[in-house]
This record gives sequence, structure tokens and C-alpha cells, in this order.
Amino acid sequence: MGRSKGRVMPTVGIVEDHRITRMGIEQVLARSSWLEVIASVGTLDEFSETGLTPDVVVLDPAPYPAEASLQAIGALSVESAVLVMSPSDERDHLLAAVKAGAHGFVTKHTDDTEFLSAVEAVARGGFYLASGLATHLHAELGRMSPGEGQCLARREVETLRLIAKGYTHGQIARRMGLTESTVNTYVKRIRAKLNAGNKAELTRKAIALGYVDESGPARWLPGHIRPASEVPV
Repeated sequence: MGRSKGRVMPTVGIVEDHRITRMGIEQVLARSSWLEVIASVGTLDEFSETGLTPDVVVLDPAPYPAEASLQAIGALSVESAVLVMSPSDERDHLLAAVKAGAHGFVTKHTDDTEFLSAVEAVARGGFYLASGLATHLHAELGRMSPGEGQCLARREVETLRLIAKGYTHGQIARRMGLTESTVNTYVKRIRAKLNAGNKAELTRKAIALGYVDESGPARWLPGHIRPASEVPV
């Protein structure tokens, strides 16, 4: 993370092949006193050459074949939160990006205010879908059946669903009639079984496995940003 007047600031890298679009992204991010752009390049190769590992990478996957872009998302997500900025909102592209490891998905139709919200959300460790994309994602998931999720016990599945909807461990405990320490144990087991390290990864797993429905306060959905202090997972 960068520093400004003693404050730790999340860092951002931009990978966008159109120079004018890239400059526009930089101008939008400059509105935030909380973010610092440390790389702004046209290609993944150029980004790799910088040797930098920003907290967030804004990636336009359009110039690359589908498989190559998904591999790039997966590789980048090892050390950075990846926000995909796609020219398309097609269901299969959205789901594939989420399953590959993206922490958020916006399109080039997303307005500048929401785009800035999306970057700040993933910088905080959250998950963000641009307005209107949730319906597409749920429709695509409706054609899936849980696979690896079959390794989860019933109560673990219930816990995972609530995590994906943004509930804290304490709130989950109250809803399920459990102690918070029991919920903590469930979360540890879920992380181990699904190989997920944080809330964003658990949320992506819940989405990919079809465990997120339309009921309840779906707080991972558009426009919600949770302070880091509220994300205990």
C-alpha cells in the first residue's frame, strides 16, 4: 500500500489498451483521497515488467482470447484484488471471471461514480457487481449444480450463504442459534474445504457453487461497501 501524510493507501494498477480510456480511469480514481494509482499500462506484459503488486488491478480483458484472460485473472488474483472492466455483460463472461478469481465485475457502461465505488469496495476486501449484473449471474447459476460444494455439511452451507450475503459472524450466530465460536469453527472448516482465504474468496465460491439466492440483504450486490472493520472473515 502507498502512503500519504502518514496514511496507508490502497494501491491500484490499471491494464487498459486504449490510452484515452486509461486516462479517464486515472482521472476517476484521482477523485479518491484514499487510493493511489501506481501503474497504468496498456498490456499485461507491460504490467508484468513493472514488477509491482498493487492491492487492486483494474483489468480490461477485451484484447485477449477468453482462455488467456481467465488465466491472467487467476494469476493476478494471487496477490491483487482483480476488478474486471469488460465491454460485455454476457452471462458466461461474468461467471467465468468470477470463477477465475475476480473480486468484482463492471462494464464500460458503468458510470464513473459507481466505478469508483467498485474499486474502493474491492480494495477493502469486498466483492462488487455493477448495477444490473446480479440478475445475469443468478440466471447463469440457475443452470449449474453444486459440485465441490457437496463436501460441505448442511450447517456449513447455511453459514457460507450468510457470509456471502454480508453477515458478520455474530449476526450469523444469532440467526442460526449458535455461539459465535461455533460459527468461527464452521468458517475455518469451510475455508479449508474450499481452499478460500478471505471473505471475497468465500463469496466467489458461494456464487460459483450456486449457494446465493435472491432472499435476504444480499450485501455483496451493487452499491454496498463495507468498512474493513465490519469484515471479520
